[in-house]
Amino acid sequence: MARFDLVVLGSGAAGLAAALHAAARGASVLIAEKSRWIGGTTAMSGGCTWVPCNHHMASIGERDSREDALAYLHAVAPPGWAAREAPLWEAFVDAAPRMLRFVEEHSPLRFGVGLEPDGYLEAPGARRRGRNVSPRPYRMAELGAWARRVRPSPMPSLLCYNEITDTHLVVAPRRAFTRFGARLAWRWLTGRRAMGQAMVGALLKGCLAHGATVRAPCRGARLLLEAGRVAGVRFEDGSEAAARLGVVIATGGFEWNQEMMARHHPGPYRWTASPEENEGDGHRMALEAGAALDRMGEALTMGARPVEYLGRPFAMPAADYTLPHSMIVDARGRRFVNEVQLNVGLGLEARDESGKRRHHPAWRIYDAQYARKYPHALPSGPEMVSAGTLEELARAIGVDPPGLEDEAARMGRFARIGVDEDFGRGSHGWDPHRNGDPRLKPNSCLGSIERPPFHAFPFPPSFLGTKGGPRTDAGARVLRPDAAPIPGLYCAGNAMANPIGSKAVGAGTTLGPCLAWGWIAARSALADAA
Repeated sequence: MARFDLVVLGSGAAGLAAALHAAARGASVLIAEKSRWIGGTTAMSGGCTWVPCNHHMASIGERDSREDALAYLHAVAPPGWAAREAPLWEAFVDAAPRMLRFVEEHSPLRFGVGLEPDGYLEAPGARRRGRNVSPRPYRMAELGAWARRVRPSPMPSLLCYNEITDTHLVVAPRRAFTRFGARLAWRWLTGRRAMGQAMVGALLKGCLAHGATVRAPCRGARLLLEAGRVAGVRFEDGSEAAARLGVVIATGGFEWNQEMMARHHPGPYRWTASPEENEGDGHRMALEAGAALDRMGEALTMGARPVEYLGRPFAMPAADYTLPHSMIVDARGRRFVNEVQLNVGLGLEARDESGKRRHHPAWRIYDAQYARKYPHALPSGPEMVSAGTLEELARAIGVDPPGLEDEAARMGRFARIGVDEDFGRGSHGWDPHRNGDPRLKPNSCLGSIERPPFHAFPFPPSFLGTKGGPRTDAGARVLRPDAAPIPGLYCAGNAMANPIGSKAVGAGTTLGPCLAWGWIAARSALADAA
């Protein structure tokens, strides 16, 4: 049996942050990754990371405070969550800025500050900019042979997340070649990658430099217990690894486990945007060891478009529905959400008393103005339906024709007066930062839908990651149903019962907590054994 101080299951942001923290403190660490690819969902992501009170905010003249960050989390949380989650919010706010400094000191990962506001800018404690950071480009060749093992991304990864969102490149992506042409060429020639690729590559380099061992593919089968303490892992191939300090579960969500999805997220969903290895292995192993599972109905759902990825149909997060001259409607032909807000997925997932989705099926609607102005964003493929009139389009997709015609007329009136009287599209601090077209007046987020031909594309709930799992305390220790910790067992990332849940509070509120809770888990493991 191989012997290590800490075994980390999973190699996304949470797992790599845990491994880096422990290895940099002198612990022997095994990173066991189920897939042949390193990086999980993180490697496929834009890399945006929400970190309140981060040290980069000073570079753009912003200040933050623990009190304001906590006030903001309390203000935007789902009703009743503070009673259970407040201690974890405090742990996150305290640890996140320390984590950010730590990873920059102990790995080649470097962050740049973003200008996006918090998702609920009107809430107490919100910040207009600076809480989201994103990885600067990393030269992947520094990883040597491991560079070929970082999970590929379905999207281009030469520009940083904030370079895209802070310059309205979604509206006119060709601007990237005039504004960033030399930068793009340099990154391509030198093998630099940004976004989630940079995060995974640089974190992995830090782990390897501090002596961590990586095994991939290496699927965990069950946790090894000695006198009630988690003392190691047995893997699917029959091998075992002892863990003196314990085990960190960072295996991601369970989006690809049909049985678990049917139980916790019933109803149809069409596209998934995470690795197919996310089957709930960590949840199963933790449950077998006596863990309590919680928040299993929470998930990051979004609008997506289908792509082919590694030879299989996948989803990629889409922004087409945030541009003007478009809207989202249900079978009544009616809008039900502010399309440009941060949490469109919450509208898609809204359920009635019987548990059925209120607005399924939903469609995104565009007109000829959209197709002319934003041809790069208009979805394509067999799912697209086009027609010469809104009535014909409605009948073709099974939507109420008078409802769709009336809603399009309302959108036209809102665009002319500059106010969305129904859902406030373009009137909130978050909305126009990246989702509007600055060329449109009086409201950059509103455009009429009146010129044929008209187009419709499905808008089903698509999953980027589930956010429920083993319940933890403020130190990422996994708890039993009686709230007692299971000695030697820790959990982080999308595998844990996420204290923020489905409702993102700003850009990067998946990766920020993933990194922070991985760092916290390793810190607790080191402290508990001291």
